[in-house]
Parts: sequence; C-alpha cells; structure tokens
Amino acid sequence: MRSLPFTIENLNGGFMKLEGILRVEENTLVFEYQKKDAVVEAYQSELRTEKITISELDMLEYKKGWFSGKLILHGKTAKSFGDLPGKDLTERVLKVRRKNRDVAASISSNLNLKLSEEKLRELDD
Repeated sequence: MRSLPFTIENLNGGFMKLEGILRVEENTLVFEYQKKDAVVEAYQSELRTEKITISELDMLEYKKGWFSGKLILHGKTAKSFGDLPGKDLTERVLKVRRKNRDVAASISSNLNLKLSEEKLRELDD
C-alpha cells in the first residue's frame, strides 16, 4: 500500500500545522511528521515517528470534498494516538490533497475491513 501525505491544521490556536506521511505496515499505522509554523513557515520541528496499532482504532472514515479530502481516525481511548498532535482526544482529522484521494479511500476501506475481521474473531472466541 502506498504512503499517504497529509496535514493536520489549526494546532496551537491556528499558529502551527503538522505535515507528514502515513503508511500501513501489517497491523500498524506509522506516522512520520513534523510541526511547522502555519503563518510564515519559518519554524520546523525535527522529524518524528509515531506508531499506532490498528487495534487502538474504533473506525476510519473518509470524507471527500471539492479540493481535498479528510481521513478521520476514531480511537477507542484518549491514549490511542499517543503523542500524535491533534485537537480532539479520540479523533484525528488528516487533510488529504485531491491527488491522494484514492490512496486515502483505499486505506480507510482496507483498515475498516481488518477492524471488522478482528471484531468477528473476538466474538468467535
């Protein structure tokens, strides 16, 4: 599966944004990102990596817009996303450019399928 470039906007009162790449490795989401100054883009933090297992997620949702899309990750608990910055405790909204829509939709559908299979296995046990 291809990597998905994304941004998370309106951090720190709208003065910071996060730019990164999301990739899926087996049952883990790997986020590589850096924070940037949203106004002048003069400041950049060092590159960071955050790994989140799929079992920490409740569901993924993809919403298509006119010029971009949003991949919304819903976590099971407030600790689901670890140190990945965001506005909400149990939700991260990844803004995706129009040219990467298909990748975001594919990631969303494939991971939702894996989550459903995992829930069915739990019910069988």
